Amino acid sequence: MKNKSKREFLKSIGSAGVFLAGANLPVWAINTSASAATSGSSYELLKPDQNGLMLIKGFTSRIVATTDKKPFSGSSYKWHKNPDGGATFPTEDGGWIYVSNSEADKGGVGAIRFDSKAEIVKAYSICSGTSTNCAGGLTPWNTWLTCEEIKKGSTWECDPYGEKKPIKLPSLGMFCHEAAAVDPKTSIIYLTEDTEKKSGFYRFVPEKKINAMGELLDVKGKFQVMEIESGDNVKWNDVNDPLAAKGSWNLMKRKPNKKIKYKGFDRGEGAWYYDGKVHFATTATHEIWTYDIANETCKVLYKGEGQLKDPDNVVVSNTGLVMAAEDNDNMEICGISNRTNEAFPIVRIAGHEDSEVTGPAFDPSGTRLYFSSQRGKNGFTGITYEVTGPFDTLT
Repeated sequence: MKNKSKREFLKSIGSAGVFLAGANLPVWAINTSASAATSGSSYELLKPDQNGLMLIKGFTSRIVATTDKKPFSGSSYKWHKNPDGGATFPTEDGGWIYVSNSEADKGGVGAIRFDSKAEIVKAYSICSGTSTNCAGGLTPWNTWLTCEEIKKGSTWECDPYGEKKPIKLPSLGMFCHEAAAVDPKTSIIYLTEDTEKKSGFYRFVPEKKINAMGELLDVKGKFQVMEIESGDNVKWNDVNDPLAAKGSWNLMKRKPNKKIKYKGFDRGEGAWYYDGKVHFATTATHEIWTYDIANETCKVLYKGEGQLKDPDNVVVSNTGLVMAAEDNDNMEICGISNRTNEAFPIVRIAGHEDSEVTGPAFDPSGTRLYFSSQRGKNGFTGITYEVTGPFDTLT
């Protein structure tokens, strides 16, 4: 079943999901022997470990959270349903915090705090009262932008440390949000839209650089959408009605913007800023795109004709390896080789055919990768993992 139909089917029958008795299992769910190296890669996945993960030799895993269970016994907080987009934030004691969206109807964002020895010391909510929080993006001023994947959805700024209340950001538009990525040099925020065929790739250009939580609420700026002209050259066009006050949430239907030209992507998904570039996925066309900020170009980095079929959430390692979680029956996180631009699997979750891989994010050291099986093995219990290993050796 293709990623789009699988995800939309599961949503149509409720956020809990179901298991279809008698359904044909995909090949990967049946064959869980060691995975052969794929094109462009000399890496090999081993047999499933004690947590059901197929990893490269030298990598280990543990489960850090499960839906409806306490990640930390000293807290009353229980991990949310449908864990999705995530990121990590450093703490003063040498530890870090992993935040995770909930793509359930009631939405919200949860957080797990680790000390310098990677022990869980706290778990709590940093956002509630939202809906279908899909992906999002971290900011250079250490806040989390969580995005609602619903019609006229909003983006909220959250404090990962749990000290400040979340703030709704009208300046980032109302549409079917997916992810956000921030340029640390300019504070420009890039946004993807998850709709079929006509999704825009947007940006908010603030009049001044942002330095702290809350400043986005009052700052003025331009909301724009990308147009790709001849070749790979990019032009940014102003959107007159980012709040959709005078029409539909979709650019193609919004009356004040009938004449706006823009590049229509098919289901914009994860986005990540790294070294002057924004990498983002378009799941329905099986592509990962790279927008070069300085050169004002946008081109396809990877076309899903190999190991990675349906890229979704995107993350970049500390050494610049672009990685994507797959919204597909393979249940893999793949890297895009810096040598060949071909995909190779880094981790595969065995036996979770009614789920998808979400929320990949590295700890500050770049040696621990966090991610989730959104609906787990039974189709409704999310599981969040930590994989530790020499990610800096993957090229």
